[in-house]
Amino acid sequence: MDSTKIFQILDLDYPGLEQVKIAYAEGRARDAFIEIKKYFIEQKRLSLFMKDDENTKLVSLIKNQYKCEAERVIERANQVVQQSFVFQEAWDMERTNIPVTFDNVIEWDYVPYEDQEWAYMLNRHRYWITLGQAYLLTKNDIYLHAYSSQIGDWILSNPTPSRMETNLVTWRTIEAGIRCSNWMNALPYFFDRLEPELFVTILVSLYEQMDYIAHSYNSWKAVSNWGVLENHGLFKVALTFQEFKNSDQWVTLSIERLKETAFLQVMKDGIHWEQSPMYHNEVLLSYLDVIYLSNKHKVSLAPIIVDIAQKMAFADLFMAKPNRCQPMKGDSDNFDLRDVLTMSSIIFKNGVLKTGGYERIDYQNLWTFGIEGKQIYESIQPIEPAATSASFEHSGNFFMRSGWNKEDLYLFFHCGQLGGGHGHADLLHFDIHAYGKDLLTDQGRYNYCDSYELRKQLKQGSAHNTTLVDNIEFTEYVDTWSYGRVANPTATKWITDDHYDYVEGSHNGYWHLEDPVHVQRRILFVKPYYWVLLDEFFCKGEHSFTQFFHFPPGKVEVNHMTKKSSTLFEDEANLHIFPITENVEVQLKKGFISYEYNAAEENFYTEYSLVSKGFTPIMHVLFPQCSNNDSIPVISKVDILNIAGDLVLDNEALACKILFPDSSIEHIIVICFKPPSHHSMSYIVDGTQIFSEVTIIKRSNKEEVIVVK
Repeated sequence: MDSTKIFQILDLDYPGLEQVKIAYAEGRARDAFIEIKKYFIEQKRLSLFMKDDENTKLVSLIKNQYKCEAERVIERANQVVQQSFVFQEAWDMERTNIPVTFDNVIEWDYVPYEDQEWAYMLNRHRYWITLGQAYLLTKNDIYLHAYSSQIGDWILSNPTPSRMETNLVTWRTIEAGIRCSNWMNALPYFFDRLEPELFVTILVSLYEQMDYIAHSYNSWKAVSNWGVLENHGLFKVALTFQEFKNSDQWVTLSIERLKETAFLQVMKDGIHWEQSPMYHNEVLLSYLDVIYLSNKHKVSLAPIIVDIAQKMAFADLFMAKPNRCQPMKGDSDNFDLRDVLTMSSIIFKNGVLKTGGYERIDYQNLWTFGIEGKQIYESIQPIEPAATSASFEHSGNFFMRSGWNKEDLYLFFHCGQLGGGHGHADLLHFDIHAYGKDLLTDQGRYNYCDSYELRKQLKQGSAHNTTLVDNIEFTEYVDTWSYGRVANPTATKWITDDHYDYVEGSHNGYWHLEDPVHVQRRILFVKPYYWVLLDEFFCKGEHSFTQFFHFPPGKVEVNHMTKKSSTLFEDEANLHIFPITENVEVQLKKGFISYEYNAAEENFYTEYSLVSKGFTPIMHVLFPQCSNNDSIPVISKVDILNIAGDLVLDNEALACKILFPDSSIEHIIVICFKPPSHHSMSYIVDGTQIFSEVTIIKRSNKEEVIVVK
């Protein structure tokens, strides 16, 4: 790269660049490079923090209070020095576990394992931030030399392509955006020790990458996470290097684009339309950084960016399981959300968001916000959210909770649109987490390669806790990024109060059959104990109906007499599935679960199936059991009588009794398949008359309380 291009891209009339202009006019290019670096040192915009002594205080704090995290960073940095790459940082979109080592020159377009995502990760350069932190912590020049050598080699080996070339392995526009952000995060660690010519070369490369991003935007990116990640990088560089001739234009341009993406991509309830918590949070992290930088540099943002980021953060708060991890919905890994919510709490100075964050500021946010950020976080008083359960109806995501502690019960239910290529066929899927343990879960994504059968398997409906009719997928998988026929949600209903949460949802995935089938799922949470699951299939002819229940790794057993299935996790919480519907068949099968990209392990799942003609309901009680409680309730089907004393058929209503171990407490749950519209639809269950679609009868010491939907 021609470093002298700096004199064409810098505004040499910018205040403070007089000596640069003079040296350039006199043909003293190297002196001009020295003056450029001297100017940016004086500006302090590339300092990690503005106060001169803050780096020293920060390093001392990290060495004393974040020793494990610091040791891990140094270990990772040593790998990077050896040109050995493994991607395991927080929010690495495509993680790896097996290091790839280059003995001589780094092959920047190398593609191992038939997965180009590895090459994309290599060219995002997140690991140079790790080098920088190790350098500041140790003052060991090996990290400076590795950074200088690697970034110099990358710039030399990967010349900027033409604006029409956007599909190169090392130069996808999304990589350019992420790379710009990572370069800006890594550069302050090394800036004062870089050779002036290398620093200038980095500036020229950043300018060319910004120009590449600025001219690559289109209507597709306006609705894709790419548009956010690219323009976050553009904003970050242009705001820092105000001396570039196009910086003002690019700041304005990136803000306008980010405004557009916020309007188009995030639904009214604050959840990203791609229906993947992974990409929801990649977008949120970009918005949060833009807000932080705009506050720091006193630049006005479009209010919608701030508003949308705050809504997304509150969506995360309810989305997070009691263990603070995001659901593995769509193309998502089992990532901890506390760092995102900690960052959100600091930026918005919000105590409710802090309840989902760390008790103290985490390692990475400490590097971002410094000592001042630590003090801000400590000053924020956590405030428990007023509600425990919440519906996000625009995106079709519903969250049931018994409370906000790590031992509380949690269920996540989805009945929303597919979400594009990162979405999975997961209509009517639900997760359960209780007493500190995942009990029913999504199976993850594994990777993005069509050559791996597991990728296809994990995207299909059968890999989710949902239902199939006649073993036909309700949404047709074509390849890793596309689908054929796509099922859509048709209706949802949500009710919550102190005693129960209730959700129902349906879809049109089988309306195309010769004998169309309408599928509906209802879930009732009887707080704070258990859930009742009811699947209904509306049709005329005979079909087979299958339900899937996917467990985390561990032992699972099925009682083929009672059809009850149970997890047997030692010294942990467990889940018991009690079928109420008669004649269902159950099978225990082996599957795979992927907690992060490029990793998979075996698990078990159960299939409950029933062949039936006409309208068919299938009902279960899902009872979580605390690790220190060996007793489980006795659950049985209960007869329902009409007011004439005749037995009500199972295709009209179902009821079950839950007798708790101490035998003084019992619940009766009644679900009718039509809302009562005539006096004849008033039923008698175990001596109690009811007249509602869903009824909870609670009895204790001969006292009875009736809760109706």
